[in-house]
Amino acid sequence: MIIKNILSLFIFLVTMTSVYAAPPFMNFEGVGGGGIVPGAYRVNAPEADQIFGKPAISNWDAIGFNESKNNIYTNGITMSFLDHFEIGYVHEINDFRRLRGNLIAAGGNAFDVGEDTIFLHNFHFKTLISNETQYLPAFAITAEFKYNETIDKMNENIGKALDTVGYKDDFGIDLDFSISKTNIDLLGFPVVFHGNARLTRAHYLGLLGFSEDYTINAEASIAFLPLPYFGFGAEIRQQNDQFDALPFNGFSMDEDAFWDVFVTWLPNKNLSMAAAFTSLGNVVDKDINYFVFNIKYDF
Repeated sequence: MIIKNILSLFIFLVTMTSVYAAPPFMNFEGVGGGGIVPGAYRVNAPEADQIFGKPAISNWDAIGFNESKNNIYTNGITMSFLDHFEIGYVHEINDFRRLRGNLIAAGGNAFDVGEDTIFLHNFHFKTLISNETQYLPAFAITAEFKYNETIDKMNENIGKALDTVGYKDDFGIDLDFSISKTNIDLLGFPVVFHGNARLTRAHYLGLLGFSEDYTINAEASIAFLPLPYFGFGAEIRQQNDQFDALPFNGFSMDEDAFWDVFVTWLPNKNLSMAAAFTSLGNVVDKDINYFVFNIKYDF
């Protein structure tokens, strides 16, 4: 009943407001694109006579739907400059209490990681290689520099057990090769597509560190904007899935495809909000789904 009432309020607000959409959005890692997938579009690109665009800030809250003590929060800022570039920083916070308790229950105090929270820093630099044309998508390359300030200490606290599953570093660089295309003719309103190929060593998005070898993963996002202030869509993001299992029953360390379905509301040209149902799939030993909420502000 509570969810039904929230949805009814959301629909009422959407239908009573008439403004203009302000994509592209910032994904949860701070890169211009969709919610979980980067794209080639830049956030707040500067006007023709300007060097810097105005910054945008964003907050994402992923609240565990079927498991408490497993939430993820991100806060970030992104800015575009000159004709081709975008930079940004995001601080990611992962509640590790569920997994900490499960590891102690499975392996005793020797498997107490000693920390309840994982902190991940994500800096990115995007270069727009080519602009969108009538027939061709925009194309960009992004480097995401990730540093996990917590995972190495946690690994030390459990006798470097993560080394046995493939853990190598507490930092890594993701390379994104992204395309973006907006089509208005197909349905009579904007349909925005982002596609990305990610070269990465990150596991669980980097929240559990980085392995030695790179893999290349496919990602895609589609958004429909039937009204200037309302949109909906879906996304999917392949994960690394190169870790071996821990020596406990059920601790497979498998990484499934990360996907979501979302709605977004844009009450004015500066503000956007989104809500999503998201599945991260197996998180070490259990499938975890999230209710996700986002707010982004363009200065």
